Amino acid sequence: MGLLKMDFIRRHPLLSYFLLAYIFTWAIEVPMLLGARGIIDVHLPVWLEALAAFGPFAAALIVLRLGSGKAGVEKLLVSLVKWRVPGFWLLFTVISPFVVLVAALSMTGETAKLLSGELCQNLLAGGKFIQLVFIGGVLRGMGEEPGWRGMALPILRRRCGPLLATFALFPAWWLWHLPAFLARDEFQPVQFVMFGLGILAAAVWCTLLYDATRSVLMLALWHALINITRGMALSLSMAAFLAFAKVVVAVAVVIIVYWLLRRPKPYSVEYD
Repeated sequence: MGLLKMDFIRRHPLLSYFLLAYIFTWAIEVPMLLGARGIIDVHLPVWLEALAAFGPFAAALIVLRLGSGKAGVEKLLVSLVKWRVPGFWLLFTVISPFVVLVAALSMTGETAKLLSGELCQNLLAGGKFIQLVFIGGVLRGMGEEPGWRGMALPILRRRCGPLLATFALFPAWWLWHLPAFLARDEFQPVQFVMFGLGILAAAVWCTLLYDATRSVLMLALWHALINITRGMALSLSMAAFLAFAKVVVAVAVVIIVYWLLRRPKPYSVEYD
């Protein structure tokens, strides 16, 4: 592995995962950023950004294979297809993003737009629907969650409770997105800071869901749906988008209060 020797990976699996996730993703996104800013004369195809989303997945597979052998990889892959979870949490995974969307539109008085056809018109214009559902939703969920929640979170949860584990994972997940943000023409530092708040809130949701299901599949599905519904809100208005974010943050606060009251313990054994 050159930079990361097998012995280092075995002794520091979490750090190794973070390094590889950044290397794999940024190896694509940094040249795209520099090309977009005119710093270098390189213009990579846009579809490579979707491939970059799989950096965390690839990093997890490598670290698990070298650190834990085939058994570690098999556990991750089993979790990635685990659909048998408690009924409540299956419904939570599928329905909660749409509940957030409806709540946000209720706050802005735009609920009628869900039925008027305006939302469909906005999403179908210029291929936005495919980009939102396939690239922003499905590929993002499948590329990111096997790493962030499938590998990194269980390591942290064996060391501490859900709140500390979430706060420990949050900075790495947030900053991993930085090159993609810097490549945007409309980039402003305050936008990335606010995005960080959203990432932290989403990380709280994700920890709750993973603790309840131990299913990377559920996390990938929820990640995809929350991205899709957030994009739906943005396609209607900026007010709806901001209201959507407020609802996600508000629920995250409720989850944190729940953790503080219940004080869940670290995982006692390696996750199933």
